[in-house]
Amino acid sequence: NYSQDWIQLEDYPGAGRNHPITFSIGTDGYVLAGQNDMGYFVKDFYKYDSSTETWTQLPNFPGFPRGFAYGIEMDGMAYVGFGEFDMGPLDDLWKYDPTTEEWLQLASCPGGARMHPAMLHAGGKIYVGLGGNYETDLSDWWEYSPMSDTWEQKADFIAEPRHHPYFFSIDDIAYVGFGHGGSMIFNDFYKYEPLLDSWTQVASIPAQGRVAGTQFSYNGKGYALSGDGDNHSFLDTGEFWQYT
Repeated sequence: NYSQDWIQLEDYPGAGRNHPITFSIGTDGYVLAGQNDMGYFVKDFYKYDSSTETWTQLPNFPGFPRGFAYGIEMDGMAYVGFGEFDMGPLDDLWKYDPTTEEWLQLASCPGGARMHPAMLHAGGKIYVGLGGNYETDLSDWWEYSPMSDTWEQKADFIAEPRHHPYFFSIDDIAYVGFGHGGSMIFNDFYKYEPLLDSWTQVASIPAQGRVAGTQFSYNGKGYALSGDGDNHSFLDTGEFWQYT
């Protein structure tokens, strides 16, 4: 049987922060950037080796310091971008090679700068959409091709614009939902099928709406962890949900 217990590991050695970028490559986890307890955006970078349960500080990220951004792994590389820094929201995208520890700046998203977007990969492409800027929440949806370093706009998200949604992919299908738009915090959920370029509403989470948590997929299922509830305050417990 698989364990369903939580085990505390070695603490992160960097300074405390909110909204860092996180991703994993193989058996290593990475934590990058974020906003520190003084309100400053930072660009330091750490790796967690799960085989030795140890942390290592890596060279700083070469782009702008930032928070409210995301990173994902695809084909052994990390793709990182978007978010906010001192001058405002960002639209850039970067690739990280863990073998050489080198960063490469890629084509920026023509859809514009944004914080708290959805960002995932499905079918060999990267998808970015939703999020918000200083003026409005967004509902657009963009496809990035790593092979050609180009962006293409796809069908808009079919529900209310929102930022800080939850998202993951299962079997080359993208899933996006929950999040915060206007005065609402949502519990609805949707799937995007790249081959059809279409969105469909699927089952809502059978609980209150939520925003600002974390998510991942594993072995054909999706997972949503913690966040703020529908009053934008902490959930009573760090709820952990599985989507089949």
